[in-house]
Amino acid sequence: MFNLVNHSLSFIFYTVIIMASSFAIPEFSKAEQTEQAEDSAIILMYHRFGEEKYPTTNITLPQFDAHLEELKKEKYNIVPLDDIVTALKNKEKLPPRTIAITIDDAYLSIFHHAWPKLKAANFPFTLFVSTKPVSQNNANYMTWQQLRDMASDPLVTIGHHGHTHDPLPYMTMEQARKDIATATAIYEKELGSFPDIFAYPYGEFSPMLQHTLKEMHIKAAFGQFSSGASSHSNLFGLPRFALNEKYSNMDRFRLIVNARALPAYDILPISPVIKENPPQIGFTVKENIRGLSAMSCYPSHLGKAADITRIDRNRVEVRFDLPLPKGRSRINCTMPGPDKRWYWFGLPFFVK
Repeated sequence: MFNLVNHSLSFIFYTVIIMASSFAIPEFSKAEQTEQAEDSAIILMYHRFGEEKYPTTNITLPQFDAHLEELKKEKYNIVPLDDIVTALKNKEKLPPRTIAITIDDAYLSIFHHAWPKLKAANFPFTLFVSTKPVSQNNANYMTWQQLRDMASDPLVTIGHHGHTHDPLPYMTMEQARKDIATATAIYEKELGSFPDIFAYPYGEFSPMLQHTLKEMHIKAAFGQFSSGASSHSNLFGLPRFALNEKYSNMDRFRLIVNARALPAYDILPISPVIKENPPQIGFTVKENIRGLSAMSCYPSHLGKAADITRIDRNRVEVRFDLPLPKGRSRINCTMPGPDKRWYWFGLPFFVK
């Protein structure tokens, strides 16, 4: 579920990027401007459709229609999520603007609204299902028969979302393993097999959880933070752009679906679960990436850009003095790239 408490900076952040698009950006060579296969993918995340009572997790039907109309343009490459996972794992490049669509939580509005619209557009998508609310016959959720109907559609992939939808990092490892195993058994009973791609409830994860998922035959797992994905990304902490009523206008949406991953590695802190607060944030960018002097990094709690120090040519260190608040936070680092597309790199942080 998407939470807006720690994201008051988002409006400022996106406004700054959109305004900056009209100003001078670094000069790129003709070769750099030519679109080629790239180490980059964008993953979108939705929850509810046409449920105006829940604006923080809902997208209106006119907003969703507008998103789909944009994605129908020839320049976008909409693929199953598994195709992106395979490419990232094998370090294979993808066509420019490769995008996957994901939906969390199996709300009934997905069955009635999102699925028919996605099917009409011939767009594949992944639906991450927590098994407990479905098994309890919750009126706001689909039934297992409806999920079986969806799973029979070649465009639909069912993903693992645990059993209770409780935040897994707040459980003991024994409790977390039981939650995941319970869901796995229910998938096998109701759908005939269990999914091997996972979405963390509320996007919260830890190194211990990542290790547990590997042991339980999961091949990739997804959070809820804004960033392009590349072969440098952690396969068990992959990003997704969350969309809801407030953050689904077409300027923001076009900015997201035209973004590209910043190839960053040697990332600190290693764990998103923060013990040293404020964290010491750093990452190295591939040497062929130009224009790092134009980068800005916005922590979600700060109200302004953080301080950036470059070490040598391609090491970036990010600092701010105000500690992260309890709960979920994130940082977004962006800069202009070739073809008037923005590099976008983000990290999630969890403070208990």
